[in-house]
Amino acid sequence: MDIKKVDLEDKDLIEDYLDIPISEIREVHNRLVFSYDAYLKDYGVKKLWRDELPDDCSDEEFISLLDAKELQLIFLYKHLNCLVHKDLVSAFVRKYIKDAALDQQVRHLGSQYFWYVLNKGAKIPNADMIVPSGYNYLVSIEMPNPKAVAEALKRTGRLAARNFTELKLAYANKCATCGIEEGKKDPRNELIVSLQQGHMTPRKPLTLENTIPQCQYCNQTYKDYFQFNEFGRVIAVNNPLILLKSPKDVQDEMITVLLKERENQ
Repeated sequence: MDIKKVDLEDKDLIEDYLDIPISEIREVHNRLVFSYDAYLKDYGVKKLWRDELPDDCSDEEFISLLDAKELQLIFLYKHLNCLVHKDLVSAFVRKYIKDAALDQQVRHLGSQYFWYVLNKGAKIPNADMIVPSGYNYLVSIEMPNPKAVAEALKRTGRLAARNFTELKLAYANKCATCGIEEGKKDPRNELIVSLQQGHMTPRKPLTLENTIPQCQYCNQTYKDYFQFNEFGRVIAVNNPLILLKSPKDVQDEMITVLLKERENQ
């Protein structure tokens, strides 16, 4: 994906960058409100506008009622899929809010308000690129910041997960069985941990409801031998062939237990 930089280095383009018609600002505002209501508010993303913002107000009144944070987001949306320098964002905000601070702290859109805005050191999804210092990158207005998803899943648990990525967040990106974290080196096999979809009950389809995240080591070691609960703990034998791996005296005990259980039924 080709990602352009939008910054103060392009002296001839600065005015073009900053010149966004108020009609377009209104349109982006409406898009933000729709996306927030439809996709984001349930995740704890914070809105950036006033509830009483009237639809029929004049352009001047409309602009005067906008918060600096929303102006930041509107500017980033105007330059979606671009790396936008924070000073250029500040210049846009100060065009409408004269006494706004020079440093607008655009990074807070992601870290405090939970919009999907990336800043210094974050990897851009679907691109082999890290956000450089001083720049911000809006991923989407229809997806919450992963931090918001993680916080929501902490509150609601695995039941709120809509896909495997969110399910991993519910487990803090750790193997449900052994607790090792994704991305770390596993000393048991020297591999970098990549969480896999592990069956809770192997005799049922691998749906999200029947899945726990497991590291390669646990997933490959346990195979389909056992059933797991949602906490990654073994609760039953699934494949009786695992019994053949037990010592003969243990196998004999198993037979005795099973026969006694059948007699009591």
